[in-house]
Amino acid sequence: MSIPYSAAGYGNNSTAQNVFRVTFSQALSSQPDWEAYDGSGSFPTTGSGTTTSNTIFTGTTGNGNIPMLSLVATTNAAPTSAWEPSSPTSGSANPNRMKGQTYYVTDPSTPGASGVIRFNLVLNIPFDVTTSSTMSHDLLVRYTYTGTAPTLTWAGNDTGAGGTEGSPVWTNFVPGTNGIRHTRSGTTAGGPYLLNIPSSGTVDAAMGWVTT
Repeated sequence: MSIPYSAAGYGNNSTAQNVFRVTFSQALSSQPDWEAYDGSGSFPTTGSGTTTSNTIFTGTTGNGNIPMLSLVATTNAAPTSAWEPSSPTSGSANPNRMKGQTYYVTDPSTPGASGVIRFNLVLNIPFDVTTSSTMSHDLLVRYTYTGTAPTLTWAGNDTGAGGTEGSPVWTNFVPGTNGIRHTRSGTTAGGPYLLNIPSSGTVDAAMGWVTT
């Protein structure tokens, strides 16, 4: 199926292993790291991948001033349900709340040629974010190699094409042309792609949509 589509198994209350993946055309020389940075502010255009000053990384009083985006690497195994950490771990941890190279995730594998790494995401927002809060963000995979530089192919498990955890259907997308939107339950293709601000506490996004 074509973009837009929702990714099967997205989010925190999920034991899915097959949600998003990246395929490397050439072998890597070490385990890649997942990092997150300020976005450009114009979805899905990517930013510089250098700063982490947006609200999504600094948090608010309502969530204890911690990052709101979490990632779990699922390359080698499915996560437990409710995998989202309550607080970030300094340096690398799997899973982790994400903020540049302060809090990040190292994939447990070193992919060979045509090897893949898999991951899941969730966005958790507190009651005191506002519509003017800066939530734009980019996901970055940092990798090393020797010889020929690899080409990366990003994909999601496409529910619109019948993808499930047991029988994934991978539909490719292009960072900078497409991106992942974190939305409320019941969102359909064409949107609006929104996540409601809770009246108290925090709320997790329930769906991850790949869109233009």
